[in-house]
Amino acid sequence: MYHLLLITLIAGLLAACSSTSSNNDKTETDTNLHNSDDQLRLAESYHKNNQPEKALTLYQQAANDGNARAQGELGLIYDLGALGVKEDNALAFHWYNKAAKQNDPQSFVNLASFYREGEFVEKDLDKAIFYYQKALNQKFAMANCELGYLYLDEPSYQDLHKAEANFLIGAELEQVSCYLGLAYLYDFEKNDQQQAFRWYKLAADSDSAIAQYNLALMYINGAGADKNIQLGHEYLAIAVEHHYPFAVGYLAKTYDFGWNVGEDKLAAVELYHKAAELGDADSQVNVGMFYENGEYVSQNIQTALQLYKMAADQGNALALNNIAVLYLNGEKVEKDLSTAVPLFHKAAALGNPNALTNLGVMYRFGNGVQQDDKQSFSYLKQAADLGFNAAYKHLGISYHLGKGTEKNDKLALSYLLGSVNHSANSAYYSGVIYSQSSEVTHDFDKAITYFEKAYELGRQQTGSNIGWIYETASPEHHNIQKAINWYQQSLSSSYSCIRLAKLYLKGEGVAKDLDKGFELYREYARIEKADADALIGNLYFFGDVVEQDYQKAKLHFERAIANKQLTAANNLGEMYRLGTGVPQDIHKAISLYEASIDWGGIIAMVNLSEIYLNGEGVAVNEKLGLSWLTKAAELGQHDAQYALGKRLIGNQDQVEGDKWIKQSAELGNEKALKYLNRSL
Repeated sequence: MYHLLLITLIAGLLAACSSTSSNNDKTETDTNLHNSDDQLRLAESYHKNNQPEKALTLYQQAANDGNARAQGELGLIYDLGALGVKEDNALAFHWYNKAAKQNDPQSFVNLASFYREGEFVEKDLDKAIFYYQKALNQKFAMANCELGYLYLDEPSYQDLHKAEANFLIGAELEQVSCYLGLAYLYDFEKNDQQQAFRWYKLAADSDSAIAQYNLALMYINGAGADKNIQLGHEYLAIAVEHHYPFAVGYLAKTYDFGWNVGEDKLAAVELYHKAAELGDADSQVNVGMFYENGEYVSQNIQTALQLYKMAADQGNALALNNIAVLYLNGEKVEKDLSTAVPLFHKAAALGNPNALTNLGVMYRFGNGVQQDDKQSFSYLKQAADLGFNAAYKHLGISYHLGKGTEKNDKLALSYLLGSVNHSANSAYYSGVIYSQSSEVTHDFDKAITYFEKAYELGRQQTGSNIGWIYETASPEHHNIQKAINWYQQSLSSSYSCIRLAKLYLKGEGVAKDLDKGFELYREYARIEKADADALIGNLYFFGDVVEQDYQKAKLHFERAIANKQLTAANNLGEMYRLGTGVPQDIHKAISLYEASIDWGGIIAMVNLSEIYLNGEGVAVNEKLGLSWLTKAAELGQHDAQYALGKRLIGNQDQVEGDKWIKQSAELGNEKALKYLNRSL
């Protein structure tokens, strides 16, 4: 709505009405009054002299005596809750009706406003128009403005031609409200900034604070007139002097963000306070954030909450979001999801991009709500469509990972690249797409650029990605020294630790240093929460990185087994099964395999099944062997699935055997894939 309910402020109205009274009115007593006009004049005098009870009594007497103007003004008193009475729509409507029956034009307009707003009575725009017309029949110019706003604002009755015609009539009669109506019409409906400027100027020069504020913005932004910062600030200052809340709030922002003035946070806080007291919801939120964060004022969460709630009561969506964030995080107030989640939804319904983004992230990770990738994607897409940059990175990641939507790296890039300059995650995933995506042509130069940006923004682990490119990913970029340098700068990454460890163990690009290499292996194990002895045991067991040494492998495996490490138990079991580096001992092997299984090992099931099925050092036990093989297959071990399928087919169970081989092939087992291809 461009225009709020227009009711003449009572102080201004009474001052105008009392202009004909003489100074002697102040000494006149009730007993000397001979008619209701005298009562009305004295009531106005009492009001001017801050004697509301006496003023109210006389208004009531004059109204009861049938004075139409007194009846209308008494209605206004109850409408606004003036002169110490409570706002009472029923009494306001009653007295407006009484005055209207005597053809009081102001009361016609005020009754029309009741029907237009649906306040106290059911909304009825036809009745509103009826009363506006009755006021117009008495050539009451304000009614032209009000009727113009109805035709401008009400969707079901919108008629820009009628709105303009009514505004123009009122403008000819120098009605400032009609000047404003024409300004709004041209500004928001006809997109004619020059005409809007003309009417704002007329209204501003007629002392309308609203127009002065809007005119200031037009000068500052160069809309409808040549840009003139100085003149814009002059009009802004006048609107501020009139205590227009939006003007005070805007002036606060100029100091807060340094718009055409030197940044001055303390001045901004002071002005936000003033605008907040005047009821500007945005300023209530802005000064609330200063209190929440303890910036330029002492931190006071309760004051912040109070300010946010004042703004939220006015329907400010950002305030709703900020309250919700406080209760969601539970760091500054007690965590309360039952309060936070509905507030986020309410703010999102109002189109607040912060709330939409917050809900998107909450649904992605199941934070305070049931995890739902599709819901997450929907909220993030809405926020991004509003141009909210903070949503871009999350939406880009959703497209890249295929969360809540089909994977689409081209679309992912379109969002990620919009936020790479301030989001480490956006830069990182852009690098990943340019270096690894199957949907986007690889561009390792761009990948390096974005990985470096992510590193610069604080994601130090991306050094491992750059090291990977220089070491192995791109032959054109191969540079082992650069790879080592980046690995060394990103040792918080397990990949950097393991790659650098192998380079030290092999002596590639650096002097061979087993101690340094094993130290890095241990750091890798710490990051991955793995067992370092199991890892080092494997190095000595397989011998592809360090010289093969079964005794050292056995030593490290035994240390790992003491910590119930399943891989070490399985691998040492293999050594005893095969007699590799130790005397062959099938019973020790079985014991170690069983220990690995107890600790969660699956490969050990396959190895144990082979011992019983093949009779390795024990009697053949087909039932026990198949039992272990089936358990491993059911747990998703593709070698076991293939072996089980082949055995079932050999036992004349083609259907069940094919089922297991297909499952194995789906997991990428090469033998299963070859088998199925031959079958085709």
